[in-house]
Amino acid sequence: MSGSRCVHGLDVRFCSLCDKQEPVRRAGSRPVSTDDPDLVEIVRFLNEEKVRATYGAVAYLIGGIAQGVGARLTRLYSMSPEASWVVNAETGLPTGYDQSQWHLDLLSKNSIIRTGSELEMRMSVWSRREESGRSR
Repeated sequence: MSGSRCVHGLDVRFCSLCDKQEPVRRAGSRPVSTDDPDLVEIVRFLNEEKVRATYGAVAYLIGGIAQGVGARLTRLYSMSPEASWVVNAETGLPTGYDQSQWHLDLLSKNSIIRTGSELEMRMSVWSRREESGRSR
């Protein structure tokens, strides 16, 4: 344990209330920055591809834990439809959102990205397509 505690008395690496969790580094994951550019890129990908991904899959790429992803999304997107593509693995729906806050196309596809490696692979393909489109 790091010994550093937040105002809630929890280890700062795991407090989703303070959103001060330190990244849990996994092979292939990138470091977390304070403005979450990786999270912004993931949300952009999910919107453009109109596909849902679980909180766990997103956490795998941005670091931290699945339970902390919602707080980070809320901080950046304030429960907007743009961020509703990140969903609970069991329900397939965004946690804490009213149906009026969902993206209009949220349920247009049945598929949900459930693992970090699948999200990473699909984003890599998407990114290459984006780059080749810009170079034309």
